[in-house]
Amino acid sequence: MTIRDLIQQDVDIDVYDDVCEELGIAFCGPQPLTPEGENEFAEVLDYPVMINFHSYGGIPAAIVRIDDPDEDVWKERLGKAKKFFEGAAGYCACSDYDRWFGKDGDGK
Repeated sequence: MTIRDLIQQDVDIDVYDDVCEELGIAFCGPQPLTPEGENEFAEVLDYPVMINFHSYGGIPAAIVRIDDPDEDVWKERLGKAKKFFEGAAGYCACSDYDRWFGKDGDGK
């Protein structure tokens, strides 16, 4: 499964990264993207995701796989994943949210 697959599901789930758990954010799907959002987050949408049913107090969690032997690589991936999931949760400028996300994938 990828982030692209996850965001199409009707799911409420906590999302973490597989390195330092700094991502740690709730996600409520489905979350359509505008064409500009697809472009902005093209790389992030292809990040692999595992659903872990045994961690975090027995509550299912989505684990975004960003790990890499090169610390600079995983830190960059973490930053991109945080930008995406924080934006999807509304932790971004209203103008950015309207450009990237939408009820019908059209920014409306």
